Amino acid sequence: MKQRQRFFIFTMLSPALLLYGLFVLLPAVNAFRYSLLRWDGLGKPVFIGIQNFVKVFSSASDFGVALKHNIFLTVVPGVFTLSISLYFAYIIHQKVKGARLFRIAFFFPNVISSVAVTLLWILIYSTTDVGLLNHIRKIWFHLPAYAYTQSANLLWALVPMTVWTAVGFYMVLFLAAMENIPESLYEAARLDGAGPARLFQNITIPLMWDVLTTGIIFLVVAGLKAFDAIWIMENGRPTSFTHTLSTLMYSKVFEEYDIGRGTAIAVVLFFLVLGTTLIFRRLLQRERLEY
Repeated sequence: MKQRQRFFIFTMLSPALLLYGLFVLLPAVNAFRYSLLRWDGLGKPVFIGIQNFVKVFSSASDFGVALKHNIFLTVVPGVFTLSISLYFAYIIHQKVKGARLFRIAFFFPNVISSVAVTLLWILIYSTTDVGLLNHIRKIWFHLPAYAYTQSANLLWALVPMTVWTAVGFYMVLFLAAMENIPESLYEAARLDGAGPARLFQNITIPLMWDVLTTGIIFLVVAGLKAFDAIWIMENGRPTSFTHTLSTLMYSKVFEEYDIGRGTAIAVVLFFLVLGTTLIFRRLLQRERLEY
């Protein structure tokens, strides 16, 4: 009987495993192989060992600057996103009037494609008459137009856009965790004289810690993989002011035709994402609370 079950499971899983191996595992293995070659994608590849990695980490490389930009896009939007989404989730959890409408409104940016969101914010930041922020600067404060999407200013301009886009998803994630906490725990704490702040600190946060940890890891991974908004706002030509690891990798492969160095950056990015995920899981790990 067990042998039949195993055969059935293998039969059902084999198409999915085959597709996963063909379109995920095989390209990943090839990326490691390409990172050891000097190749323009057309001519004959030449094995050069770890020279691509040496060039990536050299002082003349843009890797260090791009990594700093990734760290910025991880920490600054991440702090705002985490704080605002936790606040809204807790407020809606208190059964405020119109809670269902707020859920839909805050989650709405997540159903829009990242390209559409970026184009919307390009219009908001525009220096022409259609630019909302510059229109407010001109009409209300009598200030000249400000080039929000200029390369030197772009990283800070990405912060409100990233927060606006991400808050709804994390709010729904945290709200689902809060709604699983038994109301009896809050009632018992209120009888003991605990206020809203103490309830949030001593009951809500400890009992949703696993979900909060997952949210933090998602934010870290998203910051390390930042690409589409920068690429679109820079018209496909990121500069040293705006390059991230993903845009730098894309530029090396598809503009400079340096397949080896581009895939070397991809390999480093893979280990950065894997390493930071494992580190944050370890640092944020706590004893699981049962309720």
